Amino acid sequence: MSEQNRTLVAIALMGLILMVFFSDWYQEQVAPGSTTPQKPHIESSFGSESDSLITTEVDDTPITAPAAEIVALDTSIVAPVSETLIVVTTPLYEMHFSNRGGGTLEQAFLNDYLTKDSSRVQLISGPAEGVLANQFIGYDVEDFNTKDMLAVSSLGEYSSYEFPVTNRSASFSFELSLGSGAKLIRTFTFYPDSFHFDLNQELINFDQVNAGRYFATSWAGGVAPTEQNRKDDLYYSEMYALLGDDNSPSDYSADEDRESEVQTALTTWVGSRSKYFTSILIPEAPVSEFKMLRYQTPGGDDNSLKIFDYDVRDSFDRRNPVSLSNYRVYVGPLDYDILKGYNLYFEEMMNWGWFGMIGKGALWVFKSLYSVIPNYGIVLIIFSILVKLLLAPLTKKQFSSTQSMQQAQPQITALKDKYKDDPKRLNEETMKLYKELGVNPLGGCLPLLIQMPILIAMFNLFRTTIELRGAAFKGLEFWISDLSLPDTVGTIGGIDINLLPIIMSATMMLQQKLMSPSTNANPQMKNMPYIMTAVFFFMFYTFPSGLNLYYTLFNVMSIIQQKLTPQQPLPAAVTTPAPAVRPKKKRKK
Repeated sequence: MSEQNRTLVAIALMGLILMVFFSDWYQEQVAPGSTTPQKPHIESSFGSESDSLITTEVDDTPITAPAAEIVALDTSIVAPVSETLIVVTTPLYEMHFSNRGGGTLEQAFLNDYLTKDSSRVQLISGPAEGVLANQFIGYDVEDFNTKDMLAVSSLGEYSSYEFPVTNRSASFSFELSLGSGAKLIRTFTFYPDSFHFDLNQELINFDQVNAGRYFATSWAGGVAPTEQNRKDDLYYSEMYALLGDDNSPSDYSADEDRESEVQTALTTWVGSRSKYFTSILIPEAPVSEFKMLRYQTPGGDDNSLKIFDYDVRDSFDRRNPVSLSNYRVYVGPLDYDILKGYNLYFEEMMNWGWFGMIGKGALWVFKSLYSVIPNYGIVLIIFSILVKLLLAPLTKKQFSSTQSMQQAQPQITALKDKYKDDPKRLNEETMKLYKELGVNPLGGCLPLLIQMPILIAMFNLFRTTIELRGAAFKGLEFWISDLSLPDTVGTIGGIDINLLPIIMSATMMLQQKLMSPSTNANPQMKNMPYIMTAVFFFMFYTFPSGLNLYYTLFNVMSIIQQKLTPQQPLPAAVTTPAPAVRPKKKRKK
């Protein structure tokens, strides 16, 4: 294989590696793990731990009592009320609760986050039933679910209520009767400036009934998809749980196979997420286990759903005439600052990848700049300039190294001619020449290697950070209407036409041509600009417009810097070695 062909194969392999590196599959392997002006109210705890039903040690000894005194829970009791709907409204959301199941959540709209058709996002999955309903799970009793039982509301017996929460927290409750004097009172407390609400559950007179081993609170369906790119939204849909002493949650995916599992471990919280939103059940104190069912429904990228059903189980001791099981429920955006404020590692559900520290730092810079300049397009330009200034010394060294390598091509070519039959001597003389020139043949790669982590961090930042969701480049909304999506300006034959990847590729082609040796000096490298540009074009074509804009600006500034960098002459002592003189063959007479 000729040297030129080997070079082309090497470049193609490098392009393939880059394409795999930026692929969704690879990101999944390395990271399995609209701004809101009003930040939520966050409390660090619920109350006294002594009031909690939860214990980390479970007494497995069944409680015995005279058979005449202990009866099973009565699931056939029908409350003398009809179904009631309570619509809770706060400045941040609107949630619909039913008295069925003692207060189940049917819909959750977020006021400041919109879908493509300008309606508010709604996070409760369509097929979900009995969100926040309870289950009693026992030793020798049949498990049952409260989701179909009607409860009495503290607001009254009308069919619907409006429940505004504006200036201070407000509460209402539901009461479920379960026979033999046992009853469950569930109190919901809402806050005007928080995406979470509190669910306090009081179990009364359960010492007279056989309610089993666990009292569970459930979530059904996961989080509904909300994005125009349904495939992308489903890709990020996962379930998480913080177990034991970990400071990073365990993640659980879903596919076509239904997977049911009981996770027996100290559990601090359990939640699920979509691309930009999450729901989390947080018990007042860690519980000893939870059960999950997860799967993906059929229907392809446009119609399928990822279902995550889970119940968080409190150990249940019915010897107590009154027991409490308290929860905090978060239903809202995957906003880094909001989630981090809970100090429970919720923010680790976000996909930061290997270079999470760079991504978090970039997000901090973005938000800081945005607080002064409320235009993420301009913020991105300023950020690109800052990164370029940071890398400018290294880029200058790269240019100098590249120029020196170009100027050294005649000497290198002469060495190859002189020692073509002696590879060892050729290598020694070539390294000697590099030393005389003060050139590092790998010096041109250093800035690229340093920039790659930044580029990867930016990739994750633009794909998963909710601040950039729906953020337009103000003034260029007709072109870049959402920095987290491709800048599609039309379609031809069903193919989206994205302009920024084309412009980015053109700037990359120009930069590659300026940095590559001339054709005469190194003919085997003449195709490199075209191959690298093609690889990056196809790789970046469906990337977020913000990422393409950043890389385009970086290329333009690199071109300007390269034009302004004076060409360094080679050391005068370096001369081109004379080619070996071959004796002429005598002609036979």
